[in-house]
Amino acid sequence: MKNNILLYLLGLILLVGCSKDEENRYISFALDTEHNSVEGSFVQGAELLSSCQASISYVNAAGGTATFSSEEVNGIRIEKTSLPLDGKTGTVKLRITGVPIELGIMYLPVLVEYMGNKYETTVSVVIFEDTDPSGSIEFQMETSPITHMKSVVEIPFTVVPTMSAVTASEIQGLNVKITQDLNTGQGVVTLTPTAELLSGTLEITASFGARTPIVKEISVSAFTEGEGTAESPYKVSDADGLNKLKFGLDKAFVLTDDVEIEANWTPVGTTESPFAGTLDGDNHRITYHINAPSSDSQAFFGVVGAGAEVKNLNFGGEVTGRTIVAGVAASSAVPLENCNADDVLVKGENHLAVLVASGDGKDNRILTVGKNFPTLINITIGDTSASELLDVLPMDISVNVLENVTNANISYDSSNGKITADITNGGFESGDITVELKLAQTGSGSNVVSLAKTITIASKRMNEGGDGSEASPYIVADGEQLAAMMTNAPSSYIVLQNDILLSGEWLPVAEFTGDLDGKGYAVTGLKINATTASSGFVKTNKGIIHDLKFVGVDITTTQSFGTIAGINQGTIRDIEVSGKIASTHTSDLLGGIVGDNIAQGVIENCYVNLDMTAICGMVGGIAGRNKGTGSGAIVRNCTSEGTLTVTASKTRIAGIVGRGEGPDLIKGCLSSMTITATTSGANGVGGIFGANNNNDMKIEECMFTGTVKSGNDVGGIAGVGVNVRNCLVENASVSNTVSGSNGNAAGVCGTNKKYATNCIVRNAEISGIVGTGKAVSGINGNYQNNGTANGCVVESATIKGAKVQRISAINPATVSSNPGDPLANNWTCNVTLLDGNNEDISSSATDDAAGLDGGKVTPSQINQSWYESLGFDMTVWEWKDGKLSLKNVGYKRK
Repeated sequence: MKNNILLYLLGLILLVGCSKDEENRYISFALDTEHNSVEGSFVQGAELLSSCQASISYVNAAGGTATFSSEEVNGIRIEKTSLPLDGKTGTVKLRITGVPIELGIMYLPVLVEYMGNKYETTVSVVIFEDTDPSGSIEFQMETSPITHMKSVVEIPFTVVPTMSAVTASEIQGLNVKITQDLNTGQGVVTLTPTAELLSGTLEITASFGARTPIVKEISVSAFTEGEGTAESPYKVSDADGLNKLKFGLDKAFVLTDDVEIEANWTPVGTTESPFAGTLDGDNHRITYHINAPSSDSQAFFGVVGAGAEVKNLNFGGEVTGRTIVAGVAASSAVPLENCNADDVLVKGENHLAVLVASGDGKDNRILTVGKNFPTLINITIGDTSASELLDVLPMDISVNVLENVTNANISYDSSNGKITADITNGGFESGDITVELKLAQTGSGSNVVSLAKTITIASKRMNEGGDGSEASPYIVADGEQLAAMMTNAPSSYIVLQNDILLSGEWLPVAEFTGDLDGKGYAVTGLKINATTASSGFVKTNKGIIHDLKFVGVDITTTQSFGTIAGINQGTIRDIEVSGKIASTHTSDLLGGIVGDNIAQGVIENCYVNLDMTAICGMVGGIAGRNKGTGSGAIVRNCTSEGTLTVTASKTRIAGIVGRGEGPDLIKGCLSSMTITATTSGANGVGGIFGANNNNDMKIEECMFTGTVKSGNDVGGIAGVGVNVRNCLVENASVSNTVSGSNGNAAGVCGTNKKYATNCIVRNAEISGIVGTGKAVSGINGNYQNNGTANGCVVESATIKGAKVQRISAINPATVSSNPGDPLANNWTCNVTLLDGNNEDISSSATDDAAGLDGGKVTPSQINQSWYESLGFDMTVWEWKDGKLSLKNVGYKRK
């Protein structure tokens, strides 16, 4: 035993496995040297048998492959071998080869390469001496077959020489442990079965050096009889035996008795590993249960593959899964033979069958629920019932109502697949019903039912509450309710509960005399295709519509029209409208808010941002026409933005009101619209107002900041205007440059009736193509009915045309019919006059406060006091940022 001391010391040094790459701190893999071991016979001078192996333990593996090897020590070694590390913690077995040289204990060093790192460990080996290599081995143990094995079996043995190695072969599902006393040769083989055990022959081998090994064979089986073949199937009599199907997917089994399974069953076979064997029930019954409502593919068999046989079986019990659920197999590639599962209660959400739910061997009738299964049955206003397609196949199913809190009568018509809720009997309350779907079948009936499904039953109430009084207005929450209450209770108080989305085309309300309070909420989706006169959200308003936004309106009309009201005789206030309006009406009346504002109609604090196109006349961004009586119709503190385009030779077109025909008032309004009348015949086009035929109307405290372009009588405030006071045109463009036009273009009124007093045109461009005797001017062009201009100012403007004047095209006092007062107290500052050739002719102007060009002042002379000296009312105006501005103009959002 020379060298034994050195070998022993070497083993101590290598006793703990470690990494040679100490800098790699991210890999926690390690070798568990303490649990390393060897098996087999290690005898001096004898070639090692294949049973001589080293077991190397490891921890914290991360998958992949490791390479093992050892140098030759004392004549034995481990050849370089690569093996997978399947688990995080485990053991690998390595063949030890060679011929031991020295007797005694030695330590074999093992090198491991894993994930780029190197590790070392050792395994201890005892080398024995055989004094009689030609002798035999005596090995005694019981070898009777072990059947129906369910518990631990211990088999004692005796072996001589006493130091002989006793090893065992492997059988799936059987754990074998061998304990042995090397001094006496006595030991025990302990067999422990697991659920995976089917059957096999266990070989117990005794070996020692060069002597001939002795092998004992023991037949081991989990069954009483059978070998798992077609000729000799495993005989199954209990639940444990049935569970073996999962580990013998290609084996043959036969029932010898009815079997009842108490534990929750796990389906046999998967898509990757289907059941491909045979199960012959011999007309016995299997009772089982599965409760997995969130799992798919639930049945006794998960997947039955090609070549399998399932026959002569009766099933009972209950299976609950999610989708693809059946009494025997979730999926089968082959039909079942003589199988019955009528006594299995099959429950799930979808794809449910008595025997097989999918695959080539599936049932002819499978309960299938489509993606459009209804979640709501809505009984609309005015109806007493509603139906929905159940979207289920086959249609001839039963629908059982498990719970109904609505008092609606629920029925199902299998001929058309529709479920109906009827509230004719009264007492209805909105709520949920719970139903189950049951697959109808012949014979003993069906135990295939869906899991409970919920359907909401709702009857669309006309409102969410209230009695329609001022103290308790009707409350509406959606488009259907809004339409119902406006139509059925048009004289009531109605309020919105929230924003509302309309669907489909809106049917205009004939006449509204109540109070609609939008509470500041928005109505989207207002779509109207108007084919009758005076259409709109309501045709005629005699009530109050207020505090409401209409977003993204989409209007087409062939008749007179106003978005909120075709005709307004009541009050419309605090309304916003955005979207587009297209009119193909060839006559008159189109308004962004109201078509015809008549009697004592009031439109105030309203706002539009619209793209309007039309071929009609009397068009206004807010109202097509004011036609008041008594105290007159009023448009006050409104704002218009967007575009207004008229493509026909029409008249009376403007950003606020197109036409005025009564003792009307337009006050505090602001327009920044781009207004275009594209034909030379268009006439009476203004930034605020188009034209009037009554001298009692007033335009006061209005402002225009947009663009207006037309043929004849074009003005920043009015095409043809009357009684214009305290108005402002700023950062605007006014022109009658449409080819072929022959009329006036002016900063305030193309033609003025009565007066234009204390008006300002600032930072504006006024231009035109005019005929003989016509001019382009800063304040007014022509005059009628005693018109004049007094106390007006033009600042920083460019006036361009064949004939240009800074204030007025003509002297109103010289008008042959109904002359007006002479021009007086009109002033200009930094006004440029350009002729038809674009030449600057400003120097030719005559500076005269009572003349056509007005008086001329410098910027330094212009201040608040100066304006007050001209009569400007500082309760209307304010001096701000170095200029005079209107205090109260345009839409005031609350």
